[in-house]
Amino acid sequence: MADQGNRWVVAIAGMVLMLCAGAVYIWGVYQGPLVQMFGWTQTTAAATFSFTLGIFGIGTVIGGRIQDQYGPRQIATIGGLLTGLGVFLASFVTADKPWVLYLTYGIMMGLGVGIMYTPVIACCVKWFPDKRGTITGLVVASLGAGGLVFTPIAKQLIASKGVLGTFATFGVLFGVLMIAAAQLLKNPPAGYKPAGWTPPAPAPGTTTAGGRDYTPAEMVATPQFWMLAGILFIGCSAGLMVIPFGKVLAQQAGLSDAIATTAIMLISVCNSLGRFLWGAVSDRIGRVRTLLVLLVVSCATMFVLNALPGWTSLVGIAIVALCYGGYLGTFPATTADFFGPKNAGTNYGILLLFFSAAAVLSPIIAGRVKDITGNFQNAFYVAAIAALVGLVIAYVLKPPTEKQSA
Repeated sequence: MADQGNRWVVAIAGMVLMLCAGAVYIWGVYQGPLVQMFGWTQTTAAATFSFTLGIFGIGTVIGGRIQDQYGPRQIATIGGLLTGLGVFLASFVTADKPWVLYLTYGIMMGLGVGIMYTPVIACCVKWFPDKRGTITGLVVASLGAGGLVFTPIAKQLIASKGVLGTFATFGVLFGVLMIAAAQLLKNPPAGYKPAGWTPPAPAPGTTTAGGRDYTPAEMVATPQFWMLAGILFIGCSAGLMVIPFGKVLAQQAGLSDAIATTAIMLISVCNSLGRFLWGAVSDRIGRVRTLLVLLVVSCATMFVLNALPGWTSLVGIAIVALCYGGYLGTFPATTADFFGPKNAGTNYGILLLFFSAAAVLSPIIAGRVKDITGNFQNAFYVAAIAALVGLVIAYVLKPPTEKQSA
């Protein structure tokens, strides 16, 4: 098979892996049934989601580090095994042992998804040096699409098998699909270039001046790393204040329960679309310019989101989800451009620790503000002002130079 065919096989395998990993976004489907079944508080059940996202960031660092040593196939296989096993074993949780859920669906699944996440992205980036933004957008869009695909399936399974039976079924399904897809992953030969492609001159804000590969230690020593980390934390915080509360926000805006429920599906669609759309845009206008646009749109939307009435609230929610997906669709390619593709798995994994921090803190802040004031306004104002700070950072952001890193 020719190289052009090989790389699309790898890309499709990566998308299958990410689609299954996207099941982390359907936790809201389980929340109610678990609370009703076991008599838990909302906090007890929701803590599982916090464990999943918190451990995810740690897993990305581990997976990226090991992948650079052993290759994506083996590490993605381990990640698929942990994910499937974690979801399956969650079916053994009981009312008096919520820690079983934290250990299985929370820690095991979060670690499994994190371990395979960066090797998949890094592998695809290496196969598509001519379309880094587009391919990373496609791959991470598949993760966003996982919420859209598996939400209705989970609802049907819960109705027929119960929530624990759904865990068991999904555990087997995810394990089989992810382990099978992982076998198709492989890195391209060293120095690989697609047939007929000549690397273009770097666009402003798109790649390092010297085109060198940074080790994780070298990357962390640059101011650019901390600037990118700040932008990622700030950008994702806005989306993570909205995603868990999309239905609540729509109901607050005056929509009926049935219509407000569409906010959940809308978030999944726009999250997925944003990852692909903004990744492709960044190939054309440059990574930093794309981040500038995302921050401007995020800032403006978060300032007015709490006050949007009726159907307009769904428009605001959609825009926030599009931007959230845009950050996660653009940052893998940005990391490879700024610090080189060789260590992209580990380097992006380190950056994702700041995403995990946002994932843990933002929902807590938004929920707490809602409990105290009855709405999300003050939390959203904080996110909007933070976006202004991110805008300043992005405006002065430049790729590392050989002189700087020497």
